[in-house]
Amino acid sequence: MTKKSPNSTHSKKVFARQVIGIVISIVCLALVFRKVDFGQIKAAVENFRWHYLVAGLLALTMDYSIRIIRWAVMLRAGGATIASRNCAAPFLGSITLNNVLPFRAGDVVRALVFPAALGISRVTATASLVFERLIDMLTLLACLGIGVLVSSSATIPEWLQKSVVLLSVAGCTALLLIAILGRYVVRLLAYFEARIAPQSPKAAKVIATVADLVGNTGAMSRLSVLLPVVVLSACIWTGETGLFWSILHGLNIDVDFPAALMIMAVTTLSTLVPSSPGYVGPFHFAAYTMAVMSGSSPSAAASFAVLSHLALWIPTTVAGGIAILLKPSLFAQRKAVENTF
Repeated sequence: MTKKSPNSTHSKKVFARQVIGIVISIVCLALVFRKVDFGQIKAAVENFRWHYLVAGLLALTMDYSIRIIRWAVMLRAGGATIASRNCAAPFLGSITLNNVLPFRAGDVVRALVFPAALGISRVTATASLVFERLIDMLTLLACLGIGVLVSSSATIPEWLQKSVVLLSVAGCTALLLIAILGRYVVRLLAYFEARIAPQSPKAAKVIATVADLVGNTGAMSRLSVLLPVVVLSACIWTGETGLFWSILHGLNIDVDFPAALMIMAVTTLSTLVPSSPGYVGPFHFAAYTMAVMSGSSPSAAASFAVLSHLALWIPTTVAGGIAILLKPSLFAQRKAVENTF
């Protein structure tokens, strides 16, 4: 019997994940639109108050401008010397790639390909991405909790409330462990690196990389960095909620801002579910479900799911695409990175 090559096995796994993602997207879309009157959706879109969209796009612009500033703050905390304006093209470019490619490919590119053009290490970029995702998850869970406590126009099931508490505890524990134990982990890894280096230089190099990653993440979680990052994150998700609130009111769905905060949090967290590129399916199902739970009709909720997705996807994809076209040097080291895998 001939053994299967590693490349063949990897390709099959990638294909299987793509198929699973597409199936999940189709199922979610079927759940949203199976009993919806498309004539009513058309009427809802035709009667949309478009001046609300302008307000929503302004909020989205604020949202992504602050995201870029926050990323620069994280990178500088990790030892990089970089201005916020230089982070704009790679950040927006990675969002575009996430929107059009599967498996959050934009995150991989931001961590491994773009750093060479920015003059920063891949370890620092990767650490910033890990820290960014952890902070975003905790901030979204906080938004969801605030929405549940304050909103008078929406509720969520008890099981989801319990899940929020559990995830919040897990996230806060992880953050505390990184902040408090990070330096000790780095010392321990340095000890193992020194002991292993004479026998296995490659293994020692891997340990050194992990130690650098832990050290960079720990540096980003220092209180002097954590406080401004948390404030910036609160502004980011307030801006994104502004877009959701604007779309809801443009469709005459009368919800208060805390309810929009809750809808935004659940919808954004749903993008963690595997799906086709652009988070099609899970995003729509979560947005639709939360809008219905907030008192919207099914047709208006389906319209909200479609319009909110387009209002997020189109501007960020176009902005990132323009950024990539204006700065092709971001991919200057692409071949070198490909050769390392």
